[in-house]
Amino acid sequence: MTAEVKAKPSLMDGLQDKVFAYMAIAFLVLLPVEEIFFEILRKFKVGSFKKFAPTKYQAYIIAVFAVILLLAIVASFVLRIKQEGFKIYVADIFFCTLTIFMLISMFCSVNFGVFAGGSEYNCEWPLHFMCYYGLFYAGSMIKDSELRKKILLAYVLIAVIEGIVAFFQTFDLELAYCLFRDDRVSKTTYGTVQNTNFFGTFSCILTSATAGMFIFSSKISKSKIFKWVMFAISLLIFYVLLASQARLAWLGMIGFVFTYIVSLIVMRKGAIDKDSLRQITIDFLTMVMGFIAVIIVTIICTPYIVSRVEYTAEHDTFATISDEGFGSGRGWIWKVAFTATRNHPLTGIGLDNLGQAFREMPTYIEGVSRIQDKGHNEYIHTMATQGIPAIINYLALLIYSIAGGIKAIFKEKDDLKRSLLWICFGVVATYLAQALLSSSVLNVAPYFWLMLGLITPRIKPITFKKS
Repeated sequence: MTAEVKAKPSLMDGLQDKVFAYMAIAFLVLLPVEEIFFEILRKFKVGSFKKFAPTKYQAYIIAVFAVILLLAIVASFVLRIKQEGFKIYVADIFFCTLTIFMLISMFCSVNFGVFAGGSEYNCEWPLHFMCYYGLFYAGSMIKDSELRKKILLAYVLIAVIEGIVAFFQTFDLELAYCLFRDDRVSKTTYGTVQNTNFFGTFSCILTSATAGMFIFSSKISKSKIFKWVMFAISLLIFYVLLASQARLAWLGMIGFVFTYIVSLIVMRKGAIDKDSLRQITIDFLTMVMGFIAVIIVTIICTPYIVSRVEYTAEHDTFATISDEGFGSGRGWIWKVAFTATRNHPLTGIGLDNLGQAFREMPTYIEGVSRIQDKGHNEYIHTMATQGIPAIINYLALLIYSIAGGIKAIFKEKDDLKRSLLWICFGVVATYLAQALLSSSVLNVAPYFWLMLGLITPRIKPITFKKS
């Protein structure tokens, strides 16, 4: 939470903190580790594992965790009623409204039971959304600063795993095949998520988290070794981010830098001493200089940036802005999504079923016309698939969480609490920036929803007292 309800949390509160924190850590670390394990099994053609794409198993792990998490949330709510009476927080209300709109979209789907065109590798089932919302709820419950630090250290561990795997991919050294191999240029990165654009989003989250750990290292650890290890990890993950050639990742990092510049200016009036703010500013500028150095080396030694700039200049200039193919086809995708919204304004065309929107277009020809399952803009995709009320609810959640996070950072006097919250806020801002060009995907979205919960205030409960 961004503000504590009690000065001294009860034993039960502490236990809930630990349960939700360690469950989230175990789950998020498991996803890339599981992927590597199954890629090894496929590599050496062990039994039936050689027949399936490794990513297939991530969908089932997320679904199982959703059930476990939901049971933990119900138990937490029941214990709260017994301890404090029937109290709910705004975070609880959003957890419920997110779930309700998701279920309405599912039951009112034009193709009930069909998600992302039936693709089993990147479609989002109802249980996947329950996992996202459950992680949001869990994040909002975790008050203890040490547990929050452990969560961020788990992101650092995941960054190391993804960074190493992706670095080898820059030499075309991979454990198993890339699921979308035909869509990628040789020596580009996709980490453990089997898609270069998906990895662009994932590496944005991890770069922001590790860079934040470096920027606030003076408040998190007294070790100089820790500080510069964070710096090195951040530069590694930033390099493989560039190697994904995903332009959405560039947008995410622009959002990261912009967020920190604005927040550092604002915090000149915040509850932080000048010396601390000066050190944080120096470390931020050091991190930015490190990013610039990586960009220069990448331009000189690789085609990653130059090739994407040339492609953008050729296909996505203002001269072609009226062409529905601008943005690697995003113009046409967004047009179809807005048409679906107009035809299905209240419930959307169906939960993660944007493909149906293409089939409803007057120009659609079976077997000829292009079908795209993802909206390549999370906000447009949510609106088209779940309806206008759902996107209004989602945007209201973002506004509430961001406003609450900003207020807490500005007023928080404890260095560690403020630093951890600031890092989480930076991750959320980075994700939301790149979401303008990408959609939610099952093996990346969980890392965002937990962070969103961590910045969401859980203060001023709504109490229902007996008359």
